[in-house]
Amino acid sequence: MLVFRASTRIWLAILGFVVLACAFAGGLAPFAGAAAGCPVCGRNLIVNPGAEAGVGAAGDNVVAVPGWTRSGGFTAAPYARSGSDLTASSPGPPNRGKNYFYGGPNAAVSRGTQTVSLAAGATAINKGNVSATLSGWLGGYSTQSDDAKLTVSFLGASGQLLGSLTIGPVTEYQRFGASELLLRSATSAVPKGSASAKLNLVMTRYYGSYNDGLADNLSLVLSVSGSSG
Repeated sequence: MLVFRASTRIWLAILGFVVLACAFAGGLAPFAGAAAGCPVCGRNLIVNPGAEAGVGAAGDNVVAVPGWTRSGGFTAAPYARSGSDLTASSPGPPNRGKNYFYGGPNAAVSRGTQTVSLAAGATAINKGNVSATLSGWLGGYSTQSDDAKLTVSFLGASGQLLGSLTIGPVTEYQRFGASELLLRSATSAVPKGSASAKLNLVMTRYYGSYNDGLADNLSLVLSVSGSSG
């Protein structure tokens, strides 16, 4: 069983680096670039996607995270802080910056939300020509089951839900009991009539007093496909 888990971990790590390499090489659809009639395409639409804006929490306190509306213990934590769940050498994104998203103290569920306008891309979206790729590095702490997941909900002009896309959570078993972040990604069509995209990063605690759901380097990128629907 230990041999199986170790070999599976190696293959998952290889797969993650291959996916990441393809992304940087332009091999994934969302990095195709903006197209005429879709100014919101070809770039990351999430504000403060890596918790880099603002200062990370110095200890067990909770700090504001610019760009995000927070509830529970949702906060930003520095990789370099003593006693932090993750360090600069923990498995995770190679371009991780100084902070990551953290579920925080004394919160069974922590949330960070933000809403992005898609109005500038209405022409392409309403033709059914646009797809969305949601990606991010998600994980948790040690052998605890606390986790994080990211959802984007596509809303119509009146705020009605038209569709959604979710990545995560990454389970303790998938992390092999290590404190780390794993890359997750999913793609779907953007529903016609979508006027905005609401991001919802949810950390859930299953053990202890700290919510150790963790995340970093989140991304929502729209791209124009070749034909209309």
